[in-house]
Amino acid sequence: MKNLLLFATILLLCQSVQSQSKKEKIEKLISAYSQLNRFNGSVLVSEKGKIIFEKSYGIKNFQTQEKNTNQSIYRIYSTTKSFTATTILLLNDMGKLSLQDKLTKYFPNFPKGDSITIEQLLTHTSGIQNNANPEDTKDEKTFINFIKAQPLDFSPGSQWNYSNSNYYLLGYIINKTAGMSYQKAIQKYILDPLKMTNTGFGFKELKNKNKTTGYEFLSKNNFREGIVYDYDHPHTAGAMYSTVEDLYKYEEGLKSYKILKKETLEKAQTPFHNYHYGYGWDMSPIKGKETVGHDGGGPGFVSRFFTIPQDNISIIILSNLRDDSLYSMTSKIVSIFYNLPYQIPTRINIDFNRLNQLKGIYNTSDSNFYISVNDGMLTLVDSDTRNKVFFPESDRKFYTEDNDGNKIRFEFESDKDGKVNLLKITSPDGKITEAEKTSDSFSWGITGSATPNGWGGPDIKLISENKNTNILKAQNILLKPGEIKFRSNNEWVIELGINGYGKLVEHGNNIKIANEGTYDVVLDMTDETNPTYQVIKK
Repeated sequence: MKNLLLFATILLLCQSVQSQSKKEKIEKLISAYSQLNRFNGSVLVSEKGKIIFEKSYGIKNFQTQEKNTNQSIYRIYSTTKSFTATTILLLNDMGKLSLQDKLTKYFPNFPKGDSITIEQLLTHTSGIQNNANPEDTKDEKTFINFIKAQPLDFSPGSQWNYSNSNYYLLGYIINKTAGMSYQKAIQKYILDPLKMTNTGFGFKELKNKNKTTGYEFLSKNNFREGIVYDYDHPHTAGAMYSTVEDLYKYEEGLKSYKILKKETLEKAQTPFHNYHYGYGWDMSPIKGKETVGHDGGGPGFVSRFFTIPQDNISIIILSNLRDDSLYSMTSKIVSIFYNLPYQIPTRINIDFNRLNQLKGIYNTSDSNFYISVNDGMLTLVDSDTRNKVFFPESDRKFYTEDNDGNKIRFEFESDKDGKVNLLKITSPDGKITEAEKTSDSFSWGITGSATPNGWGGPDIKLISENKNTNILKAQNILLKPGEIKFRSNNEWVIELGINGYGKLVEHGNNIKIANEGTYDVVLDMTDETNPTYQVIKK
């Protein structure tokens, strides 16, 4: 008996040491990203139904410098889709709708709606185009009129393509079948039973001390806030907010079948027709391990929410900094569990003047690469990505990481006179792309319905005066009632609109011009992270 008790004690100690080892490794990894200003948020990791790591990093708000806590509230964007899908499945089990219902049952005269089912909406196989333009999705009538006029991407049921529009339609179907609004249905069927008291809708109007501010860029000395969408957008495809602890309640409640029946949940979390997506759940593998969850991302926020069912491992990460490094960081947490190799990023300080030599536009036959410097951090934007911040290896060699944590290397080369003229990009598979430097600075212009050339351009060019190249102006230009935006190089890669407070932000709302007349327009890029503007009627 004594030997048996001794063996049991040793076994428990070994398990504790192993768990502690994972915890220490996760802490070291996430701290490295946080110290490099590459992660700002909350993390919860569980194994076999027990939380083994929970910690928060960075700040809720730059101005107040309040720290994030495990109760911090974040927008979760497309993670909302799992809530929408779960409610649809509940209504199906209750007999209030059928997954085989045709779209025309709820939206008569919808083009080809008699061949589109609720199941196809859930699984992104309807062929309905993806649309997230706030002007087109602000209410049901506006959205239905817009989406009815768009051709299908493919015949319903023949292919798979992720589309927010599918989930807008599901939300409106919930409104029509639940006997209550979409928001009240989510509250009644999911949030209340699971006691998710810090999850809901209306993030813009939320008054809560734990609410975070979302950032597109964040460093020790500077920041750029993300635009705050109005409450109704993007609605049922991505309008919710939550905390890591509430999402853990959601996950555990689902796994214990408190919300959906076992057979319903299993079907929802099974790939549909061999796609990596089920009924509102994504099954994309990470490090070769099958996962079930749903990520979310948008201005100012990123969420990762998934389990590895075979080993009952759960990883929930919410961030109020929109930095794609969160994906590679998560992949490395998975590597920790399975003793796979991974690298922890380290800090390398680069001389500011050396760094500034890299700024400019680099061109390939397919794309322009915009390289800028913000508070000692080198960033890249091209036509296929949003801002990517580089990790430095030297003053001419940098890298970013793909979702699996593999390095994409960027090396800057100079001509015989020492002027930087070339960017070599090496992908993880060894493929090399060369981009020639075509300009040391970005050109800026004005586009929009208020300009003579409309949204199609060419843009009204903004030019600098005197020696101050940071103050750009367009003087004595004719504008009519309509809207404008600022954009670089006559393309929609880097563009600036306004947030709800009238400040310039990336991908912001259009700037309204009320009256026809002659105007001076000024763009001040002295602080490139937080530029300002003036529209002066003469």
